[in-house]
Amino acid sequence: MRKRTVRYNGATMHVRELTGRGGHAFMLVHGIGVSSRYFEPLARALHDEGDVFLLDLPGFGGIPRPDRRLSIGGFAETVHVALVQEGSSNPVLVGHSMGAQVVVELLARHPVSTHAVLIGPPVNPVEPTVVQQAARLIQSAAAESRRLRLLASRAYLSCGPAWFLDVLPAMMKHPIVDRLPLVRANTLVLRGEHDTVTPQPWIDEIVSLLPTASSAVVPGAAHNVVYEHSAPVAELVLQYLAAMDAPRSR
Repeated sequence: MRKRTVRYNGATMHVRELTGRGGHAFMLVHGIGVSSRYFEPLARALHDEGDVFLLDLPGFGGIPRPDRRLSIGGFAETVHVALVQEGSSNPVLVGHSMGAQVVVELLARHPVSTHAVLIGPPVNPVEPTVVQQAARLIQSAAAESRRLRLLASRAYLSCGPAWFLDVLPAMMKHPIVDRLPLVRANTLVLRGEHDTVTPQPWIDEIVSLLPTASSAVVPGAAHNVVYEHSAPVAELVLQYLAAMDAPRSR
């Protein structure tokens, strides 16, 4: 993979590119505490359809923390700069967990893509507190493998508790309900079958707020669906794109 560094307004981000052979490009945005490593299986599953860009957001994946706190909007603007610098035309924006918030915020501000995929987007407004969300994450993790839990633990340690706690309030307070109606991209919303962080009623509400959207469930998966269930996630994404690209009958 080719690796490049993006700098914007005091923040640093890494972009890794897996060169593909198809007509689409994909930009993958990870969630809080982790890194683009989670996306590597999904990137390999998608790259036959086009170039795949894996982002490591500022402060994550071993990248130095910026000298100030970043809002979701701050992360979104940094991703926008990366998108412009890469020269990627109309990429499919894929965000997991907090990364889905970043994608929503980016598209609400800049109409840079006609296709988006939101995977396990937070925060369920029925359970808006940190304690409630932490309990749901622990509950979801019980349905995931020991290997995945170990990978998550290492990622959180790499991020460090200070930066995690700096970013957490931004994730919890992001007004995603207000921003979703501003997204004009065709959007696929995914969740794992056992994802208690992102229950189906919350997915249904997200779909109702987006101008053009549909949803799907990945069987057997929990919140971290993009890693061990990358094949069915990729299949759902590619099926969705094929349906969107198909000529529509009059």
